Amino acid sequence: MRPAVLACVIVAVVAVSAAEPRLRPVPAGALTAQQRELVTAHAGAFGVGADFRTLLVHPELVKGVLPFANYILSASTLTPRHRELLILRTAALTRSDYLWSKHQARAEGAAITSAERTRIASGAGGDGWSFFEAALLRAADELHEYSFVTDATWSALAKQYGVHELMDAVFTVAEATMLANTFNSLGTEPDTPVTGFANRGARYTADRRHVPLTTPRIEPVVQAQATPEIRAMLDPSGSGRDIAAVYRTFARHPRLYVPRQILSEYIRTKATLSPRVREMLILRIGWRCRSAYEWAAHAPAGRRAGLTDDQIRMLARAGDDGWSAADAAIVRAADELFDDDTISDATWKALDAQFDERQLLDVLITTGGYRMVSMVLNTFGVSAEPNSETFP
Repeated sequence: MRPAVLACVIVAVVAVSAAEPRLRPVPAGALTAQQRELVTAHAGAFGVGADFRTLLVHPELVKGVLPFANYILSASTLTPRHRELLILRTAALTRSDYLWSKHQARAEGAAITSAERTRIASGAGGDGWSFFEAALLRAADELHEYSFVTDATWSALAKQYGVHELMDAVFTVAEATMLANTFNSLGTEPDTPVTGFANRGARYTADRRHVPLTTPRIEPVVQAQATPEIRAMLDPSGSGRDIAAVYRTFARHPRLYVPRQILSEYIRTKATLSPRVREMLILRIGWRCRSAYEWAAHAPAGRRAGLTDDQIRMLARAGDDGWSAADAAIVRAADELFDDDTISDATWKALDAQFDERQLLDVLITTGGYRMVSMVLNTFGVSAEPNSETFP
């Protein structure tokens, strides 16, 4: 496999922020009693900027998304410096004024200098980084290009990081990507002026595939050998059922597991999208990320949601031919988020014609949430369940 970023073709980049926000934040001075309660319960380290106040139009989404966002920002095992290096590099790769602005002051607090921020914005391959920090930045690059961390970079990180830190590092990039894509698409305006950043990020024209792992890097918990606490976390009802490998892998890190599971359950059971639309987005982004596990898990779910066998095959081929105009917009939305880290004006207009504000937010969080899962499943080497369905 070629090294990430150095071998990619970088093309002209334009700003991703819309001229006017597509979804305006609730004014800080006009919060309802319910919204103030959500601020008290969920703002935490995330803060109450334009990003949070935009999400407030969808209270259930706030409850589903913010616990994991706050875990990544303040409760993970990473040092503040390492966390901010990964987030700033992701902001550069996704060309996100919003994400860069939100984290430039946090980076200063984490002892990341102005000169270092300039190097992060212009490219991670320059001089001046330690061996380990260069590997961290390279991991962000590889996750953006391949939805995967290469063996060389993983080995470099594993020289200093244990299992929990390795998991947190990958999830930090994946979570930051979801948020950047969401607020890029919404045109959310930064709360503070952006400095040292001019939407300079890599965009790729090459085939963005990785070589799937044949053995796990993160071994899943064995249910029979797990502690009572882990078994209860995995199987709250005490049903005794076999737990899928994805959950047993994430259970290696219980502090991460709980808030991540809130996000997962929100997307799958509480979001406002129909099951059919949800599974279209999940299957399409899973295919774009080349996540065999996601495809295997959600192809049957797609059929149960009303997708035909032909439609499922269509989700695993380039383009949007053969779909109705409404469905084609859904397919394009997932493609554009993967390719450009934002949704184009034309596709947004088509989505806006069929979805309300809460559903539009759920389109972004569903696609971003499963891009996140695809990145980590690929990188951790989570093996597909026995007799799973493969890509068409």
